[in-house]
Amino acid sequence: MSKKILFIAPSSYPVNSPEAIVNIKLLELLSNNGYEIDLISKKIKWDNYPSSQTLDSLNVKIKRNIIVEVDNKLNIKTLFQHLLVYLIWGTVFKGAHWAYEVIFNNKSFFKDVKYDFVITKDSPSLLIGYYLKKKYGLKWISTWNDPYPSIKYPLPYGHGVNAMMPFYYKKIIKVMEFADKHIFPNERLRDYMLNYINTSKEKSIIIPHLAYEQSLNEQKDIGTLKLVHAGNVRSPRNPKPIVEAFFRFLLEKGTVNDITLDFIGIFDNDLIKLVENSKYSRNINLLPPVEYKESLDLLKGYDVALIIEAPCEEGIFLPTKVGDYMSNNIPIFSISPQIGVLNDLYKQNYVQYFADINDIDGIFEELKKIHADYSNCKLKSSSFNEAYDKMNILDLYNKL
Repeated sequence: MSKKILFIAPSSYPVNSPEAIVNIKLLELLSNNGYEIDLISKKIKWDNYPSSQTLDSLNVKIKRNIIVEVDNKLNIKTLFQHLLVYLIWGTVFKGAHWAYEVIFNNKSFFKDVKYDFVITKDSPSLLIGYYLKKKYGLKWISTWNDPYPSIKYPLPYGHGVNAMMPFYYKKIIKVMEFADKHIFPNERLRDYMLNYINTSKEKSIIIPHLAYEQSLNEQKDIGTLKLVHAGNVRSPRNPKPIVEAFFRFLLEKGTVNDITLDFIGIFDNDLIKLVENSKYSRNINLLPPVEYKESLDLLKGYDVALIIEAPCEEGIFLPTKVGDYMSNNIPIFSISPQIGVLNDLYKQNYVQYFADINDIDGIFEELKKIHADYSNCKLKSSSFNEAYDKMNILDLYNKL
């Protein structure tokens, strides 16, 4: 079986975003199991999370790695590059000039090596996959971890599956359909995107985000129940319902020194003000983001981990932190849409506690249940989904 891969992932290295976390774990797996990989990534000029790790320290064995930088400011050069993108691909969008820079200023990547597959991750890498398939006949595997294009995101992120697109943007759907295979992390996202991509389920494959092997944490003494949310809770994610339910729980409980809620990562000023203006502010800690590997170590000090999703009509996303929480053997409390991926996992016992993001009463009642289970040494045990295991993920890529 041939295994020479061109992996095009703008967000992969450095590891400073959820997308990069997903990609670097996959690169580690494939590069250590017989795949020869050349990586093309983008020099990201902003950080969600700090990152100082090298590819060697991440155990990623890349053959060649090129980090392509472009100017993101509006000027004559970037306007001209976007015009060229439109003339070449028939579509254009913000940031598409990175694809032009990759193709026409790094040709040695495509001329010197015969690749068996091109795997693309995140925008605008799909333009490169399309170009290489059309010009050189390379097999192209596209990956969609989120709906694309962004205008098609469900409310409140975007304008929904039926959103109208401007004329200069419409060919992007045709570009997407040109891929040989489409990878989705879950069936709900696949079905959502197949509403507007004219391709078959037979050309798609479900490969969830890889999770590390489950660690065995030491049994903690009963004391302070420690809840944590790691990651981004900026709009349209809304931490306000859980915070208000948490304050209500403390008010009813009376004693407040045996439970805490920590947010580690990125949050809006609204959350800061909500916490600061409460008499229970000492029960909530707002902590800065840390490097990915460090965040996994921090999770070991908590009893229950939270997932907070935006109030979508249907939850079609598979958050990266689901696998991270499972790997750390920590029970999951998902505050998510009533219909969606996380509720599916809850019904399958991979998520231990659940409440609707729009139901503060439901969140309050679930907090009471968590506290009672903790106090009675009956906290539900974490469960690892074998579908996220590295050997299953590797087998799925081998079958591709």
